[in-house]
Amino acid sequence: MLASPLYPASIGPRQSPDSVSQFRPAKDIESFNKLLPPVVEFVEGSSSGTLLIAEGKYEPVNGSPKAKTKPEVPAAHTVVQSSNPPTSPTSKKITALFTGPVETTWPKGITIGSGLINTGNSCFLNSALQCLLHTPPLLHVLISHNETLPCRVKTGFCMTCSLKAVMEAAHGRRRQAFTPYQVANRLQVIASHMRRGRQEDSHEFLRYAIDALQKSCLAGHSSKVDPKLAETTWVHKIFGGKLRSRVTCGECHHNSDTFDSVLDLSVDIHGVDTLRDALRKFTATDYLKGADKYKCEKCKRHVVASKRFTIYNAPGALTIHLKRFSPLGRKMGHPVQYDERLSLAGAVSEGQYGPSYSLYGVISHAGGGPNSGHYYAHVKASNDQWYEMNDELVTRHPRPPTNMKNAYILFYMQEPGQGLRAAVTSISRLPPLSPNGVKNKVKGKAPATKVDEAEKQPFIGPLLPLPSNATSSATPVRDPQADLLKRKIQAVSKPTPLKPSNALLSLSQYTDDEDEDVGEKVETLLSSQPKETPPTPPPTSSAPSSLPSIPPSSPSTRPAQGMKRKSPDDDDGSLQSSSTPRRHQGSIPKYRFGPPNPFARTSSSIKNAMQGRHGKKRPII
Repeated sequence: MLASPLYPASIGPRQSPDSVSQFRPAKDIESFNKLLPPVVEFVEGSSSGTLLIAEGKYEPVNGSPKAKTKPEVPAAHTVVQSSNPPTSPTSKKITALFTGPVETTWPKGITIGSGLINTGNSCFLNSALQCLLHTPPLLHVLISHNETLPCRVKTGFCMTCSLKAVMEAAHGRRRQAFTPYQVANRLQVIASHMRRGRQEDSHEFLRYAIDALQKSCLAGHSSKVDPKLAETTWVHKIFGGKLRSRVTCGECHHNSDTFDSVLDLSVDIHGVDTLRDALRKFTATDYLKGADKYKCEKCKRHVVASKRFTIYNAPGALTIHLKRFSPLGRKMGHPVQYDERLSLAGAVSEGQYGPSYSLYGVISHAGGGPNSGHYYAHVKASNDQWYEMNDELVTRHPRPPTNMKNAYILFYMQEPGQGLRAAVTSISRLPPLSPNGVKNKVKGKAPATKVDEAEKQPFIGPLLPLPSNATSSATPVRDPQADLLKRKIQAVSKPTPLKPSNALLSLSQYTDDEDEDVGEKVETLLSSQPKETPPTPPPTSSAPSSLPSIPPSSPSTRPAQGMKRKSPDDDDGSLQSSSTPRRHQGSIPKYRFGPPNPFARTSSSIKNAMQGRHGKKRPII
């Protein structure tokens, strides 16, 4: 109940009852609301539809309450089911408007189109139509229009139907010049500001013509169609791409990305001489500082930031517009060098694949400004021959038109096989997984470095056999598991060098200078033996035999390693062996050596024990 304004409790005799009733609360709410100021409602402030909010998702803060309507009673034969809360249109799954493949090959029976008659300053229209009529994916769509793809335009002008009529006349059997009146008579419908008989810009008409094709694909939908749905038409499948604008904060390095759909690419050629330099200038980093500082979403303040444009999704048919005309009406007439093949590897975003393109059309402008001059085109036919399309004249061009001084618009077609290469590249850039196929989530484990990620584990598993026709010179297929097992066996079977005990260190102090240094000869013998020959196991015979003396020049004999020095009480300096077996008489014992022993120098007592003091052989007890 609304509160009434204050008035005196006692009413004087001069006041009438009617005047008193006007201070009482109003019973009619609607009449009372009419006295209030109009309700303030919020409307969207963007005309492009990017900030479009689903209808009914939000209500105005001070909006008038809506009257509650009584729920409808369902009929007796209907079944009431519990449904989920209504969702916004943007949350629904989008069904693509065009699901067919984009064919980059030429249709059968089409080689080169016929000329188009100039009806008075219509060269801008003829040159743009010639390049469209020699785009293979567009020709496939025009042929299937109204046959497998029904026309969506019920009433009014359909650009697709008009362009199909021009295509049938250009690639028909007559092959003579004609007037494209199906499009020329509807010039003001395509672009309301253009007039017949007046010089217009060819790039501007091309943009309006492709937009008219897009409108024919979206016929039957509302004007505020979902942008994601609009990108599923065959126009975007052929000519459409996506640009990414990334702003990086200079303080916290936070990235803010914005994506825009485009149907062509306009590059600045001021101060550049090649197309590659123009693309490099297009993707150059620009810094926002001074009065143009960027307000970071994370820092919540204005900071110095960097901004860069890159190609996020490359189109199938790439149209590059060279900005030759300035806003003041002047033309930059210097030549820009471009190649027949173009790669976008340096202009795409991080993690994206830069496909390769081949040139199939060029529009040139001869003249000094946008309001005067002449437009003509060069197109590539299905037989890989180039033709000059100068209105009604069709002349064969001997070479690709890569040296056109007045080139204005370039048309590139993506080479076949680029989709597969892009898929392989995206798979190769995925981070490596653990052996069990799951990312390791062990707590406290250090993240893998770049060196670890670069190392690729060999594939362990069954290998295909070599083909029967493989020659012996072919490289054999190696099994990683067998190589690993072989390395382990070699590591185990490798002989370990014997380390001398500390007891042999004391032998060096018994060296006799008068005797011949047998240790040097033994060391010489050791160095001449192969190092990796495994030792021969001793024979099992237990028959006693005496060891012969070791000649200095014999590289295949050595003293028994089982010998040990006798006690100091023995004067003869003989050695006693506890593990050296006896050999039969007449047999010459041969001992193989391992790695050289650094303690090969023996004392004179060991030498005397082996050869005797007077040069006589003495048996070992």
